[in-house]
Amino acid sequence: MTPSGMTASGGGMIAQRLIETEHHLALADRVWRAEVQRLYGPDGVLLHGYGPLGRGEPGTRQRAAYDVRRAAIATWRQVRTRGTSAM
Repeated sequence: MTPSGMTASGGGMIAQRLIETEHHLALADRVWRAEVQRLYGPDGVLLHGYGPLGRGEPGTRQRAAYDVRRAAIATWRQVRTRGTSAM
């Protein structure tokens, strides 16, 4: 069973891809959170993470981390949706 609660039966490749995307998403999220906390302190994600300040300005490390995280979320959702329909 994966951390999202899906089983590998009946879709081994999809389950493996889901595990990979979950790992990538967790890593991207940690990098983004660390950058927000570096800029805004320990409560930075809570206070600013989901508003404009959480995105950062174009060309900054924060924006790069935010963009990677958004792409990881989109990929994870896409794979998760395929995995759910294959079960």
